Amino acid sequence: MSTAQSLGARIRTLREQKGLTQVVTAVEIGISRTHLTNIERGADVPGRGTLVALADFFGVSLDWLTTGNGNMISSQAQNEKEALLLDAFRRIPEDETDALLVYLLRRAGGARDA
Repeated sequence: MSTAQSLGARIRTLREQKGLTQVVTAVEIGISRTHLTNIERGADVPGRGTLVALADFFGVSLDWLTTGNGNMISSQAQNEKEALLLDAFRRIPEDETDALLVYLLRRAGGARDA
């Protein structure tokens, strides 16, 4: 699988996990549906602006999106509420973080070991 095909597969997987159509995704990131289709197939390579828009839209790191390496989840807050949550989480005592993390994961439907 080529680099462009791998990138396209990651983008398609992210889009499908969110239950979004190509049309909705393309509109949200400011490209045509045809261009998104070609990116997902590995026929087109997106420019830097499109890659940044895709990473921001899906909340993943640019490094992971482009290479598949590194942390998938973006370390940057997507909005003010996320920034406040992250700041509060960093300020609570270390011995309380596991319990809080488990609670949040359960509420989000993604329960797993912390």
